Amino acid sequence: MTASVSIDPAVRREVQSDYFRYLLPTLIGQIAHSFYCMADVFFVGAAVGSDGLAALNVALPVFTLFSAFSLMVGVGTATTASILTGQGQTQQTNRVFTQSMVLLAVVGLTLTLLTSVFIVPLARVFGATDRILTEAVDYMRPINLLAFAYIFSGALGVIIRADGNPRLVMIAGTTGNICNIVLDYVFTMKLGMGMFGAGLATILGHCVAVLLYLLHFALHQNHLHLTRNFFDPAACVRVLRNGIGSSILELSAGLIVLLFNIALLRVSGEAAVAIFSVLSNIAYVGKGVFNGMAQAAQPILSTSYGAGRYDRVRAANRCTMTAAAIFSTVIYLILVLCAGFIMPVFVEPSLVPMGIRAMRLYFLAFPFTGLNTVMMYALQSLEKVRYTSVIAVLRGVVLISAALMLFSVLWGETGVWLALFAAEFTTYAVFTPVRSKVDRSLNQAPALRPALR
Repeated sequence: MTASVSIDPAVRREVQSDYFRYLLPTLIGQIAHSFYCMADVFFVGAAVGSDGLAALNVALPVFTLFSAFSLMVGVGTATTASILTGQGQTQQTNRVFTQSMVLLAVVGLTLTLLTSVFIVPLARVFGATDRILTEAVDYMRPINLLAFAYIFSGALGVIIRADGNPRLVMIAGTTGNICNIVLDYVFTMKLGMGMFGAGLATILGHCVAVLLYLLHFALHQNHLHLTRNFFDPAACVRVLRNGIGSSILELSAGLIVLLFNIALLRVSGEAAVAIFSVLSNIAYVGKGVFNGMAQAAQPILSTSYGAGRYDRVRAANRCTMTAAAIFSTVIYLILVLCAGFIMPVFVEPSLVPMGIRAMRLYFLAFPFTGLNTVMMYALQSLEKVRYTSVIAVLRGVVLISAALMLFSVLWGETGVWLALFAAEFTTYAVFTPVRSKVDRSLNQAPALRPALR
């Protein structure tokens, strides 16, 4: 979000320094995460083929289901705890943290049980045909059995970063991703474990990350502490409200995969779904970078907002929007210019021309995706729950569904690839008056100067 009033240069430099202290480790972690995503696609494509890639794409909504809950609690906890910290409410901050850990454990184990028992119906719902059902179930099985580790991994990364330790988040995430890549190679290429091996490598990488995250508490680097007197329904609702925007966006990502699968099967066939598997995994990496840029600003935004330092909020918003505009445009240009080199790595030669064209159309949306992601997190960090919820539903459900239905009828496969661009561009246009309204409220607020942690 941008502001129309001037910002003290000293405040701007201070915020930029804080932002890049969080941003650089976050981006390094996301780059490592990108190698993990590409490793799954590469090794599955090499060991199993196009059916494996299609099955991998069918399984993506499973990750989305787990990530949606993980982010709702993780982002909600980070936002709430940071605001309370800015207000100096240490005891309530610890209450919120403890309650969130209990919630993650209970719901995480419940999801582990349910998704493991109903794995075949889930695969069917997510678009698995008879041809790829076995591969999809094989990939999902180990992930579902250890889903609680995946959920804790996502939530702890956000919470520990907000607790002032982005470096550990980078180390834990990078180490887990490296383990996944190595195990991917061993399980799929050396041991011939196919889709099951790829899924096992993925979830074991998250288990490693969780173990390393626990060092934050074991080495007493934490400001957040567990407490016995933690039950507070109002605080729980506040956490879930503050994280609902991220959860809706994550769930909508799974819905988008499902809708694209259905649309492509209708207008083109399984070859197009295999190509979309590659595109969606690349997009997952890019969106991870955008999420990282947004999450790097969250502790600054929320803590400053809680402390009444609206000058710092405005400075952080400017810094984050500038970074998003630059990064999203650069990523888009790289993908478009290098499509002819990227696509042959992941698909069979006969699919390369179709894949290159799809990549150049699909990623037209990326500049707006980056800006929308950062603006969404900024509003969420300031507890603007009503705005984030409405815009998340509009962006992730309403607009993309309408664009897919209309464009696929008008232009067939080309229309499917352009649907995301239409949805993201329209979302950005809708965001503008909302952003301006919040900016005006911050511009009119006085800048208080209590001490920040």
